[in-house]
Amino acid sequence: MKSALHLFFFSVLITCSILSQAQTSADFETESITTNTLVALSFINENEGWVIDEAGILRYTSNGGASWSIVATGYNFLKLHFTDDLTGFALTAEAAYKTTNGGNLWSQLTMPGSVGTTLYFFDNNSGFISGEEVIYKTANGGASWSTISTEGVSFVDFYFTSTTTGVAAAYDDQYQSLWRTTNGGVSWNNVFSQEKIYFNTVWFSDETTGFAAGYYSNAGRGKLPVIYRSADGGLTWEKVCRNNDPGNLKGQELIDIRFKNELEGIALATYSENAITHDGGLTWSLTYNDEEDIIPSCGIYKTLGGVHDLFIAGKNGYVTKWE
Repeated sequence: MKSALHLFFFSVLITCSILSQAQTSADFETESITTNTLVALSFINENEGWVIDEAGILRYTSNGGASWSIVATGYNFLKLHFTDDLTGFALTAEAAYKTTNGGNLWSQLTMPGSVGTTLYFFDNNSGFISGEEVIYKTANGGASWSTISTEGVSFVDFYFTSTTTGVAAAYDDQYQSLWRTTNGGVSWNNVFSQEKIYFNTVWFSDETTGFAAGYYSNAGRGKLPVIYRSADGGLTWEKVCRNNDPGNLKGQELIDIRFKNELEGIALATYSENAITHDGGLTWSLTYNDEEDIIPSCGIYKTLGGVHDLFIAGKNGYVTKWE
């Protein structure tokens, strides 16, 4: 457990509130399922999920990660999103794909333009894929797409709390980094714009409570990981965490955030400075104790997935389960 002195030391370094309850490795279970880097995860329930590695090998679990079997090879997917045990969507650097047999076979989707870095599906039929300064929307499982112009803004992550209301993280040259829709993504309004703040990911633990994670670009000190919280469905945001000493001369950024229930969540950093919360995101602490890092150094390709349990995967084929 962290000593009071150790907690005080980190309270100086990190401007987010430090929890008095430290984590231990007993809270997490880690195994290596391959020597390759794992780059994307998707779970549809507490038992069933898929993970893809850098060699294009897709694995499936039906028992909550206790064992994994190879279901497909050959595609260098960077993002996965399964909507049920048969239907899934995926992105490579150049194209979008769909499976209707649990990932054994994939077919390339015909898109109106070049794909971006993220996708989000409500069900087998309705979803979004980002592009450069556009969003592609489908209502028929990718058979056809409508194009929603977001001129000057490129979206990098979506989260919808209903079929009509959603929040997205985005990049542009005006620091307009969070956007919100109330009409199913047909149009978007900027809800957060602050100089030098960039967000990579958004997540809501319920319809009103949401989180955005990314970094503050601090001239001369690199990137400082930040987390913002909304209590009104994404209309307004307040800072709840900023790590002023991210453990790397170039700094770090938070690349993913997710909650397994309304209280417990985790935010992944590009290297080691992951953050964890047990009080609904009001306060955050680092995910290591005095003796050991409880999450392996999964590298910049860390990915996060899961439903009731959360799974963190990355370098050397490590999969860490937080039950």
